[in-house]
Parts: sequence; structure tokens; C-alpha cells
Amino acid sequence: MGRDRNVAVWARVLAIIALTALIPTVVTGLSLRAQVRELGDEVRSLKDRVVVAEVKREYLQEEVSTEVEAVREDVAERFRDILNASAVVERIDDAVFTITSEHGQGTGFGIRSSGGETWIATNYHVVEGSVRGGRVSVRSGYASWQGTVERWDRYLDVALVKVDDSMAVLVSAYDAGHPPAVGDAVLAYGSPYGLEGTATVGIVSAVRPGFYRVPTYIQTDAPINPGNSGGPLVNAYGDVLGLTTSTAPGGGIGFAIDIRELCTKLLKGDCGS
Repeated sequence: MGRDRNVAVWARVLAIIALTALIPTVVTGLSLRAQVRELGDEVRSLKDRVVVAEVKREYLQEEVSTEVEAVREDVAERFRDILNASAVVERIDDAVFTITSEHGQGTGFGIRSSGGETWIATNYHVVEGSVRGGRVSVRSGYASWQGTVERWDRYLDVALVKVDDSMAVLVSAYDAGHPPAVGDAVLAYGSPYGLEGTATVGIVSAVRPGFYRVPTYIQTDAPINPGNSGGPLVNAYGDVLGLTTSTAPGGGIGFAIDIRELCTKLLKGDCGS
């Protein structure tokens, strides 16, 4: 009996020791679970913060893009009113020519070039003596070409001279997205009285809508003289607004035929290169 009792006592003692040994393991397990829960909470918090940061980033990107676009528009708007004449002349000079026909002398400019042929825009009254198979002289500095008057409209006072060569052309201000507005700085360029490479500056004074066979005119105070006829009136970007064509008595009022008139009537609306 005494021996059985001792065995029972030792069994209890061993059980207590075993349980005591398990306590650190249990405590450690509970601690790890708590840490895991804490880490999970932190991960969820970080995910929420990432989402918020992404939303802020997208908002800031949109805000910055809007501000950048506004600045670009503001710069473009200011640039319209500031014309660097020497820079504009350098940009357009290669595309402007002196036109001499049986009727007289004027100016023209390249408006379309492809397949080794260039179409030069000018006024009808500059070439009217050569519209029935006659040839005209096209000159730029020491270079010269022979051209033929291929298309014209006497009522709109526009014509196209074709030259069999690839030459520089100007871009329509409308195609470039720079339509004229009253007050815009402009430059007239051509050969008044045969003085090639003459530039005068002014502003768009008004845009006069056309009706019936009267074309749309761009009114300007940029000086225009005989020999300028058919030359380009360009904006601060060097885009062509129209063909300089006439002046009112007394000076200070000149007119250019809207380039869209020529494009629509003689080029089927296409003024691209």
C-alpha cells in the first residue's frame, strides 16, 4: 500500500512538473498570437494609408496637370501679343517669293508642296495677264523658277502658281490652331516696289466677314504697299493668316484676304503641306 501511494504521489509531482514546463510555451504562443494580431492591424493600417496616399497622388497629379496646362495657355496667349519680327522673318523667308508676270509684279508664298511640285499662293490681280497659258517668274534672292498659273478666282482675287520643284511652304494659322483675334500682332512680308524681303508689323485691327462673292478680309494697320500684293500676313508663330491685297486711302488701313478663302476655293479646303 505504501509503495502504491508513493507511486501516485510521484505521478502527481511529474504531472505538475510537466504542466509547469508547458506554461512558458503557452505564454509564448499567446504572445506570438498577440504580435501577429498587432502586425495584422499595422498591415491593414498601412494599406489604408497607401490607398489614401494613392488618392492624394492622383489628385495632386490632376491638380499639377491642370496648373501646367493653365500656364501653357497663359504663355501661348501672351506669345500671341509679342512678335519677334526677326525670328518670324527667319522662319518664313524661304517660303516667300517675288512674282513677276506680264501684268506686273507682286509677292507669293508656298502653300502646298508634294511630288516635286509646289503651289504658290498670290493675288489674281498679280498674275491676271498670264492666266491663259502664260508663264510667270518666281524669284527668291538669286534663285528663280518659271511657273504657270494653274488655278484662280478673279472674284476672290486669289490664284495658284505651280512650280515644278520642291519648295518651302507656310502653314495656315487656322490649321495650326491659331486663328486671328483683334489685337494680335502680325507681320506683312513681301516685295513692295520690288524691294524683296521687306517686313512691316502691326496688329489685327478687325476681321471683316465676307458675303456673296466678297471674301473675308483681315484688316490690319501693318503697312502694305504696291508689290506686297499676294504676300503673306502672318502671326507671331509665323502661321499665315491671309494674302495682303490692298490698302485704304490715307494709310493705316490694309487688308488681307483670309487664307481660308483660297484653301476652300482652290485647294478644296486643304492647306497642309
